[in-house]
Amino acid sequence: MIQPDSIIRSNRKTLAVCIDSFQRVTVRAPKTCTQERIFSFLQEKEEWILRHLNKSKGAGMRLPPENLDGYEFLLLGKTCKIALTESKKIAFDASSNTVFLPKEKSLDRLKKWLKENAKRIFTAVTEQKAKQMGVAYQSISVASAKTRWGSCSGNNAIRYTFRLLYAPKEVIKYVVVHELAHVTHKDHSKAFWSQVER
Repeated sequence: MIQPDSIIRSNRKTLAVCIDSFQRVTVRAPKTCTQERIFSFLQEKEEWILRHLNKSKGAGMRLPPENLDGYEFLLLGKTCKIALTESKKIAFDASSNTVFLPKEKSLDRLKKWLKENAKRIFTAVTEQKAKQMGVAYQSISVASAKTRWGSCSGNNAIRYTFRLLYAPKEVIKYVVVHELAHVTHKDHSKAFWSQVER
């Protein structure tokens, strides 16, 4: 049985299911729709859901290949190009969305650059959202996880994968809010989803 990550009720008249780039299954339902009808609908759509989950598995989580010159990848949701140079320092041109990367140990240096920027950006967004939500977290760290975008430990230490940097800013904000909501709610209860929605 497919378990949805969230159920969003509104004044709509029909049921719909969608799968985002993080493989979250969201059901959109009329306000009067029963849980029984929702799960019956998910059962009807199970083959479609599983097919799309398998298709998107790992998408957006991979690093570029070894041959980086001319390689394009997503950075904050926008296409970014890599150009290998003889320079000893990494440079980023925002106007052309190009990362100028030294040829020597290029992949290792790209990972380091991504992690440094991820820590800076995620820290700023987490601090801002924590103030808005009125919650206090223990710490922020950036790892290289391939299967989880973020996590919040029992002592409220928040960890993100640097690969979240590939996603659009609005998606990053959502993941931050999701993890900060776990400071108050350690589960995915109705109260948790209500806080995320607020």
